[in-house]
Amino acid sequence: MIKNKQGLKGWLNPRGFGIERVSWMFMRISGIFLLVFFVAHVIHSASILDRLSWGQLLQIAYSDEGFVILTLMIGMGVFHTINGIRLMLNHGGKGVGYPRRPDYPYPIQSQNYKNRLCIYVSIGLAALAMWYGLSILYEL
Repeated sequence: MIKNKQGLKGWLNPRGFGIERVSWMFMRISGIFLLVFFVAHVIHSASILDRLSWGQLLQIAYSDEGFVILTLMIGMGVFHTINGIRLMLNHGGKGVGYPRRPDYPYPIQSQNYKNRLCIYVSIGLAALAMWYGLSILYEL
């Protein structure tokens, strides 16, 4: 018997799944990056009296790499927020659909077109927020 122990490789593999799996994966990845960004931001803000450190941070933040990082954080924050609202509504029973008789091939009610549309909208709004952030940062 082959054991199903794929580890992180299996966790990050969206093949064979739909947009729900991609959303699940992006939700976790964005949560991890937002947490790291938040902790680093709080640690650095606590040392605001050290002006040398503050100047170095501004030098990094106003570089091209800093703009890319800030743009990615904007996109991850928007996606994580909107997808989290979708998940909270689903857990409350909104948009899940009505129960049906379980006939084979067992369609999953919670993964209907409304939920897929919400996932696509959250990805689109995150991309729009990233574009807006870039236009502000680069003064386009």
